[in-house]
Amino acid sequence: MLEFGTGGFRGIIADDFNKTNLKLIAQAISDIYHERNYHTPIYLGYDYRFMSDYASVWISETLQANNIKVIISKSEVTTPEIMYTCKKNNVDFGIMITASHNPYFYNGVKVFQQEGMDAEKVLTDLIEKKINSLKEYKTSPLQEGIRNNLISYIDIHDDFINNIASFLTPIKNKNIKVLIDPLYGTGSITLGHLLNTMGIKNPTIIHNTHDPLFGGMVPNPTKINLIKDASLVKENHYDLAISTDSDCDRLGVLDENGNYVDANEILASLYYYLVKYRGEKGDIVKNLATSNLVDKVAEKLGYKCHEVDVGFKNISSAIKKYDALIGGESSGGLTIRNYIFGKDSTFASALFLEMVSNLNKPVSKIIKEVKDFASFHYIILEDQMDYKNKEYILKTCKEKQPKFTYKLKNEVHLNNNYKYYFEDGSWALLRFSGTEKVIRIFVEMPNYEDAKENVKIIKDFVTEIETVGV
Repeated sequence: MLEFGTGGFRGIIADDFNKTNLKLIAQAISDIYHERNYHTPIYLGYDYRFMSDYASVWISETLQANNIKVIISKSEVTTPEIMYTCKKNNVDFGIMITASHNPYFYNGVKVFQQEGMDAEKVLTDLIEKKINSLKEYKTSPLQEGIRNNLISYIDIHDDFINNIASFLTPIKNKNIKVLIDPLYGTGSITLGHLLNTMGIKNPTIIHNTHDPLFGGMVPNPTKINLIKDASLVKENHYDLAISTDSDCDRLGVLDENGNYVDANEILASLYYYLVKYRGEKGDIVKNLATSNLVDKVAEKLGYKCHEVDVGFKNISSAIKKYDALIGGESSGGLTIRNYIFGKDSTFASALFLEMVSNLNKPVSKIIKEVKDFASFHYIILEDQMDYKNKEYILKTCKEKQPKFTYKLKNEVHLNNNYKYYFEDGSWALLRFSGTEKVIRIFVEMPNYEDAKENVKIIKDFVTEIETVGV
């Protein structure tokens, strides 16, 4: 049985990510397309992962066999490029072949709905239901679709970068020394183009070749994956380093000392910059796993922070609902009002570079300025653990709580998340990942020791539940 999570379908290559399953996915989408009387073309993109180009052909062959026009990217693209193209052309469906930040042996399919938004759960549930009820699919050769004008190709890159540029203000310091690490992903295409458009002189770009093994790394710009980059920053005196995941919707940053700037700090600093220095107006949206630093910055700026469930589609929906200026999450994705309804690291990189250039301050000083402004200096820790019985753990969490060292104020159960709020403003989160079979744990507290202790308390709590439930 194929499953669609918060990031669509992801599977192991040659196991559940295979030609038959991809064509079943395409057939399910085709059936829904016709049931809803859609008439717009479907834009389809693919990234650098192994078999992504083949997968785009297999899916296109089934879509066009169902008399659906398909417009395919001429070459590899980032996920946000397809989201942007879908939004611009006001189409009903878009598809991206990627497994985002998962290990190299994964690939997957992301589906977008109207306005280029991530597919809502109602739609992904329907796709999943149809896939698992299908026994066959239609297909016809790619060349037949080309002859019948059902399949064509498009170059997206220039239009995408020009759109990003329209959201920027001119930068003052074009001599900032920046290291770019796309981790062998398609960010190597867009980031190079972006820096040239912004006029930033002589950037250094590493890991920018096509390597479906991603250099043996998990292609995610986490702190541990940027350790070598940190050495390069210090040795070569870079002002900052920017890194993106394999399909370029997650962002990681290192400051001038090689220290990791986490996604919470990136989101808070950009919001602060947009309001305080660019004069933009509006609230901010974050997910359950994002630091209260964001709330405090919003409060000091005279605005409100809206908290939503994990999944960027929820952030996009809240931005629309509240007409918020910006929204983002702790995993490294963000967007702003009137841009695409999805996270984009090329765009986030552009904003961050603009901020650093125009404030003409070291990154570490900017982050300190933001935290001092918010009077907020808590520590957030993240961890994860495997699990066996999801339903039993969720059921038990309804009945009792971990024995935290902080006094509990209240708790919120939202889908696969349990968030615990403490009286001093600290919090802890236990959530089941929608893309991997792991429990993710987040704790934000005034100091590292307390945060570490309460992470362990949650892990011990889950272990005890599973031991009893065996």
